[in-house]
Amino acid sequence: MRIIKLTAVNSVAGLNKLAAVLLSGQVVLLPTDTIYGLSCLASNETALRRILEIKGRAENKPLISLVNSWAMVERYAIIEPKVRTYLSSVWPGPVTAILPSRQHLPAVVTGGLPNIALRWPKNEWLNKLITLVDQPIISTSANLTGQAPIASLVEVEKYFIDVAPDLAIDAGILNNPPSRIVDCQDPLQIKIIR
Repeated sequence: MRIIKLTAVNSVAGLNKLAAVLLSGQVVLLPTDTIYGLSCLASNETALRRILEIKGRAENKPLISLVNSWAMVERYAIIEPKVRTYLSSVWPGPVTAILPSRQHLPAVVTGGLPNIALRWPKNEWLNKLITLVDQPIISTSANLTGQAPIASLVEVEKYFIDVAPDLAIDAGILNNPPSRIVDCQDPLQIKIIR
């Protein structure tokens, strides 16, 4: 696994190279505005299955997709006006919304469920990266299933012994809590799950 400092990709040239890595189907360990996440393009089923293999995660558990615009949200989810008003008050930010899915992505993303988990991060370079690949990027906590997420790349070797991401972006220590999860499937009853 190659490790690159965030400063090396947080530029136009660096972001273009990172976008090319994702577009080639590789799995990348990315810092987000919450925690480190295992990431790939949400449309690449082979890369999605590699993430499940790396984490030891069941296929029926949904994955979070990062988006960066209302147009992208509407491309992949059905969003009622009341829900959009609510999400406008918390996005961009560390809130994951569960919304009815338009089913435009592989079933691995939704765990076979009729909904999709979307988050619009605050992180500026990450939003630029999403624009470059022009689709959602998966972000699931960088850990083996059932264990705590990693806070720094120093911990990577103890977690990923047999199979690892292709590339890791090092942003130092991330001590942020995971995103809040909000069920927005019923616009009349928006529920905080976590």
